[in-house]
Amino acid sequence: MLKNLLTKAGLAVGLVAGMSAVGFAQQTPQDGAGDAAGQHERMGHGRKGGRHGKMGKHGGGLRGLRALNLTDAQREQVRTARENHARRTQTQREELRELFVIRRQGNELTAEQKARASQLRAELDASAQNFHNELLNLLTPEQRTQFEQQIQERKARRAELREQRKELRQQRRQQREQLR
Repeated sequence: MLKNLLTKAGLAVGLVAGMSAVGFAQQTPQDGAGDAAGQHERMGHGRKGGRHGKMGKHGGGLRGLRALNLTDAQREQVRTARENHARRTQTQREELRELFVIRRQGNELTAEQKARASQLRAELDASAQNFHNELLNLLTPEQRTQFEQQIQERKARRAELREQRKELRQQRRQQREQLR
């Protein structure tokens, strides 16, 4: 069960890393200037994918790069790396998505399909790690330190939220038991 959970978490990280940065590619003025239409666009309205864009309301996994004050050359290198990563993993992501659709429709996956899904997850995890390392190599040592610190802060925040949800579920369970 833990292996399955870790595999799913790794897949999520890989998918986020592989498909992220649609929001990052949206360059916003650094001085905060801009018209209302531009602000409307930056807030996620009017883009392909609905209100939250393609990456959902959280903006994808590369949002932390915005705070690093990347140079124009670094931004272009990140964009190129992201596009290359997405292109390299596209067929794997599509195949895995098809397997998820089969399972979501209530069908049991065959042993071969389960093995293939595990293999795809492992490949995507490895690719995500390579992409992460490639990004780190594009950063200066100071940027790298700041980026890794942001990652650790997000992990801590997720753990805290996970614990809060667990406590809330326990409270609700207790309340239901008291009503019985």
